[in-house]
Amino acid sequence: MDLPHLRNFRRRSVMSQEQLAEKSGVARDTISKLETGRRKAYPSTIRKLAAGLEVEPQLLVGGVEYLDEEQVEAPIPETAKNRKVGF
Repeated sequence: MDLPHLRNFRRRSVMSQEQLAEKSGVARDTISKLETGRRKAYPSTIRKLAAGLEVEPQLLVGGVEYLDEEQVEAPIPETAKNRKVGF
């Protein structure tokens, strides 16, 4: 499985390949090959790298990252409260 976002997440975590290797238990050479697309990752490797980076595994394979912030809704103006919308 390709890991298109591995390098970005590693850099965001301010880690070298060697540091990620130590933290995740995945060989530095393997990390290098995964980042350059010269190797595919096993699901177990993806889980180890995600744990080392402290992210969800699906983010490494192209998943979407959601913010934990609460969304704030804009108040409805008084002039729009009684309008009817139809098609």
